[in-house]
Amino acid sequence: MPPPPLKLYATSAPKAFANAKDDLGQDVSAVVRELDQKYLATFGKGRYQGITRDHWVELELPADAPRDKQLYLIGDGFVHPTDGSINVAYGQSGNPPPQGLSIETPDAQGNWATAKSGLGFPAGKLKTVVLDLNNIFRAGAPRKLRLRTSMEIYWDRLEWAEAAPETTLKTQRIGLSSAELRRRGFSKFSQANDSSPELPDYNQLEGTAQKWRDLIGYYTRYGEVRELLEKIDDRMVIVCAGDEIRLKFAAPPPPPAGWTRDYVMVGDGWIKDGDLNSTFSKTVLPLPYHGLKDYNTAPGRLEDDPAYKRHPQDWQAYHTRYVTPEFFLKALRQ
Repeated sequence: MPPPPLKLYATSAPKAFANAKDDLGQDVSAVVRELDQKYLATFGKGRYQGITRDHWVELELPADAPRDKQLYLIGDGFVHPTDGSINVAYGQSGNPPPQGLSIETPDAQGNWATAKSGLGFPAGKLKTVVLDLNNIFRAGAPRKLRLRTSMEIYWDRLEWAEAAPETTLKTQRIGLSSAELRRRGFSKFSQANDSSPELPDYNQLEGTAQKWRDLIGYYTRYGEVRELLEKIDDRMVIVCAGDEIRLKFAAPPPPPAGWTRDYVMVGDGWIKDGDLNSTFSKTVLPLPYHGLKDYNTAPGRLEDDPAYKRHPQDWQAYHTRYVTPEFFLKALRQ
C-alpha cells in the first residue's frame, strides 16, 4: 500500500483531559498528563512480544472543551513491535489477530460502541499520533472515549486540542545541500525499565564491526549520495547495518516576528530485515520499487531485477559495495 500523504495539523495548544482511567478502573491521569517517559503499562505482557490482552484507556473531556469546533486527540508514546518470526508463530496459535487502535464512545445509557476503528498505532519509539474526534460523541451522552487496542502500546502523554485556522500554519520545503553515506557503527542502547523503549545514545559507540548477519548483495558505496535522494524516482541509497547518512540543508532566514519554526524530515523508502521468517531475508535482492505489486518472486541475477533495469547506471556509479555475512559467521565460529 502507498504511504498516506503528508498532513500537517494546525491546532491550539494541547490540553490535559479532565481524567483518565485504565480498563482496570484505576485513575491514571497523572501518568498520561506529562511528557516524562513514564508510561502507562497496566495492561501487562502477553505470551508474544508486541501483543497483549485487549485493553483501553478511558478519557473524558473537560466541561469547558468546545462543542462546536473540530477536536483532536494527541497521543505521545511507543509500540513494542512484533517481528517476522513472532507473526508466524502468532498466526499459527489460533488467537484472534492483534488489533490496532480504535475509539469507542458511550451512549446516554452508558453502553459503549466503536466510533472509529483501523486507526493504526504509533510506528516506533517516541512517536506522536493525531486522531480526529469529529462526530464521535453521541447526543445526550458524556464526552468520554476509550482508546482501545490489543497491542503493546505505551502512552506517555494523552491530550486534546482544537483545530486552529489554516492561516496559522505555513510550510516551506528545503532541498538537500549534501548527503554523505559513511560507516559509523552502533550506538549504545539503554532502557529505563521493562515498560520503556530502548533508546540509543548517539555519543557512545558499542562497536563498529558487523553486529548481525548482514544481507548478501550490493550496497551503496561510501561518499556523496545527494543525487539519489533529491526526488522520488526509484533511485535509492542502499544502506547496510552500521551505516549512516549525514544530511545538510541550507539554513533558511529566521521566521517572521511572532512565528515559531519546527522541522519535519520527510523520507520515502523501504526496510528489509534478516529475520529468517521474512521473505528472502538473506539477500538484498529482490529490490523494491514503487510499482511493485508483490514481493513473491525469488531473487535471481542482478541484471534481471526490475528495479535494476530502471537505473542500471547506479550499479556502476553508486551500488558497488558488496557485503557478505562472512565476518559475522567467522566470529560465531570462533
